[in-house]
Amino acid sequence: MRDHNIEATFFVPGHTAEHFPEEVGLIKDHGHEVAHHGYIHEPPETLGGPEEERRVIVKGIEALKKTANIVPKGYRSPSWALTKYTLSILEEHGMIYDSSLMGNDYTPYRPPLYLEVDSEGRVVRGPLSRLVEIPVHWSLDDYPHFEYVRFQSYVLHGLYSVSDVLENWILSFEYMVNNMDEGVIVYTFHPEVVGRGHTMIFLERLISHIKSHAKKYRISFSKMIDVANKYREKLGIV
Repeated sequence: MRDHNIEATFFVPGHTAEHFPEEVGLIKDHGHEVAHHGYIHEPPETLGGPEEERRVIVKGIEALKKTANIVPKGYRSPSWALTKYTLSILEEHGMIYDSSLMGNDYTPYRPPLYLEVDSEGRVVRGPLSRLVEIPVHWSLDDYPHFEYVRFQSYVLHGLYSVSDVLENWILSFEYMVNNMDEGVIVYTFHPEVVGRGHTMIFLERLISHIKSHAKKYRISFSKMIDVANKYREKLGIV
């Protein structure tokens, strides 16, 4: 990213920040955003309720502040899992955006605070959150495509050809620029995945392809906080 003069957002668990403070400091010093990603990468749905979820979110905030003097304004849930309490807790603690949901492909939006099914099977939507949701998708995440992991109940096979995944990711980008007046595409990378030789070449080719279209389509690489601030105004969040 330094070679391409690109800024990005790094979602860092608090425990990781505590054990690798120098690396988190380098991320910050190079102009990137550091945002919240839980404490030990615990999905909120696995916690014991809203108070435990609140405790974990606060612990992650405190870890980033202590290790790198960072007060995070954005959040991505570990495993992209939320509870009916998550967005409200994020609002309580000054977050501006979330990036865990998949309610749109290319357009940030205001999500409802929760969705739940009532006793008659009807979907109940909570009031709109004051957070900007910057949508993600599994198809644009490196982990399920490239990792081979044995879990207790199943195996994540991964190990896809980088050329096939690169073609899919480029097609997603090209659809956006050819069909949207304005849009945001979010690619998700994990250091333990994209840091291998063949996937580093994959990343270089993806960035180069996007940059080759930059002037024609007025494309920029942005930190999520900058995207969120832009869409706060568009969405009437003041």
